Amino acid sequence: MAHRYFFQNMIDAGTAIAASSVSPGFTGGAVPRVAQGSGSVVFSGAFTGEGTEIYTVEIDAEGDVGAATFKWRKSTTAPPGTFEASGVLTALTNILLDQGVSVRFAAGASTPHFRLADRWQASASRFRSPGKIFDLDPATKWRTANPPSDPESLVLDLGAAKAPDALILHAHNLSAAAAIRIQGNGADSWGAPAVDEAVTWRADSLVHYLTSAPRSHRYWRLLLAGDAANADGFLEIGEVYLGGYFEPAFHFAWGGVLTEEAFEESRETESRVQKTALLNRGRAAALPYEHVSAAQKDLFLAMYRAVKDVAAERSKPLFVHLDVDDPGTLLLANVAAPFTPEEQGPDDFAFRIELRERLT
Repeated sequence: MAHRYFFQNMIDAGTAIAASSVSPGFTGGAVPRVAQGSGSVVFSGAFTGEGTEIYTVEIDAEGDVGAATFKWRKSTTAPPGTFEASGVLTALTNILLDQGVSVRFAAGASTPHFRLADRWQASASRFRSPGKIFDLDPATKWRTANPPSDPESLVLDLGAAKAPDALILHAHNLSAAAAIRIQGNGADSWGAPAVDEAVTWRADSLVHYLTSAPRSHRYWRLLLAGDAANADGFLEIGEVYLGGYFEPAFHFAWGGVLTEEAFEESRETESRVQKTALLNRGRAAALPYEHVSAAQKDLFLAMYRAVKDVAAERSKPLFVHLDVDDPGTLLLANVAAPFTPEEQGPDDFAFRIELRERLT
């Protein structure tokens, strides 16, 4: 029985991700920052960008609607303080800024409707974009349009040819009707991909070990077919892992290591009765290793340093497959204790890896 750790995802911030469809975002209402004139501004549109943007519209030539002009920027405009465009004529109808966000201007009770430097802001957000599939937070997900198409897909441009060993889909809602495939190719062309493997479905979280050889390719596609009638009305995936794994040469001492814990909170009712509220349940594991070589101990240390990421100022979860023959033993977890190897003899170390499941 082998076990494996997954902490080197080939999908990262440099990966270009193209989704066949995405649940639309939204644009919030206009917040006046400077409003000397009597006119007003309305933002609207289904935001197609990543995460959250703050849009700013500022009058750069005063006047009534149709005569006044404006400039605009967003929070990611570079360099900071500069504008995407200026001298844009105001109008009563929608003017597209970018990423699905539009703005229109409404006349006021007095003239001029807009004064120089009048300024409004609005936030635009999309929390279900493809960029959420590698953030190691299963609560944030890529979600398709409602209803989903058949098929739906994610195309991943890794930027260079890479050879992943495993695919993990975590916190997904795919039904048993879904036909799942992982494909790889040297170009973004999918008529006859060089790698084309069927993935066995499992509810909530699944792992697939690739067997094709050779399999070093720049472009990879996750293809989801046959699930257009999904009961949720859409498809979604919390995490996609495509990369390698660390399989220790020494096994932990198996025996009751996977446990379940409850997260509870004591609350008092208005009648001063103490009640316990169950907030969530999760799994934990304590993996004892003995008689581990120095070389293997150093590989564990490298893994520990990778997930305790000082540069990112973050303790990153990692996927762990406790028994590769049992798909139910896959979990996304945080390393919950220090790495404290003890030297028991020449080239002989013992230590314990403690894991706590990362919950939504």
